[in-house]
Amino acid sequence: MVTIERFDPAGADLGGYHAVLVASQAADRPEEPPLPLAEVAGRLAKPLPGMGPAAHWVARRGDDVVAFAGVHFLDAENSGIGLTDVVVHPGIRRSGIGTALLRAVLPELRARGRKSVEGWQVVAGSDGERWAEARGFRRVRTIERLALVVDETDPACWDVPVPPGYRLRRWAGAAPEDVLGSYAVARGAIHDAPLGDSGFRWPEWTAERVRAAEAEARAQGLVQHLVVAVHEETGTVAGLTEVCVHPRRPDWGYQRDTAVVAAHRGRGLGRCVKADMVRWLLAERPGLRWISTNTGAENTHMIRVNREVGFVTQAAMIAVRQELSRLV
Repeated sequence: MVTIERFDPAGADLGGYHAVLVASQAADRPEEPPLPLAEVAGRLAKPLPGMGPAAHWVARRGDDVVAFAGVHFLDAENSGIGLTDVVVHPGIRRSGIGTALLRAVLPELRARGRKSVEGWQVVAGSDGERWAEARGFRRVRTIERLALVVDETDPACWDVPVPPGYRLRRWAGAAPEDVLGSYAVARGAIHDAPLGDSGFRWPEWTAERVRAAEAEARAQGLVQHLVVAVHEETGTVAGLTEVCVHPRRPDWGYQRDTAVVAAHRGRGLGRCVKADMVRWLLAERPGLRWISTNTGAENTHMIRVNREVGFVTQAAMIAVRQELSRLV
């Protein structure tokens, strides 16, 4: 018999939860190194910046965890979305456990005023996609999951000159005050990146929101590395790229936003800042072995830039969505 219950990561034995995650990843994304237990525990205790508060459920067969569900209650522009992940051990899929977990989650979504449910971690062609389709979810976006594997990449990929009229600037942590305003504007250039039919909306970046995001990252232990391209004539930030590293996993970098202000596109700034980022990270963190990123499949320009600096596609992912009122 399977039972479903709320799950408190702070007071729980995470071994069973971690075992389900590792088995699922091995079945669906075998090309990726598995997440260590310490990293899983850390993410459950403190969700990554921008993810909002979270709630968790597990399904048990006897004393064994066989599946779990988690919801991140996004905020600000995305406060109507419940970002939901349902994971079932590969050995017992297609037995109704995932659907039972989804039913358990729905009352909490309603109680928190969510209007839609989205899932962003579904591997294309997997059991998860077939399950989501059968539950009435529709595909709203296709995502390429890429990785730069340091030992398998030709360092010549990172030998990229700075375009004339620009200079590069780096920092870890808080943005310097003298570029804070233009840096916030440049972050807003990500709004041009397509999102398909997802209900998600990019943040509206201001100087105050930048400082709040930096504080949240510090509280989580994340180290933000920024490389920006500064326009020499105006002294403003024209493009940027960000990679975060956590002490729990010093061998892994998490590529976050890369954006170039519209007036400065077509000059190779995206490739330039990303290449410089890799050089900087490897000089500062010689143990770094892997940098991961997700890019919308329709964003062909950024996929090309990623590949030019050594990223290769690891998996095709999809985002799915359904209105909460239509989930029964």
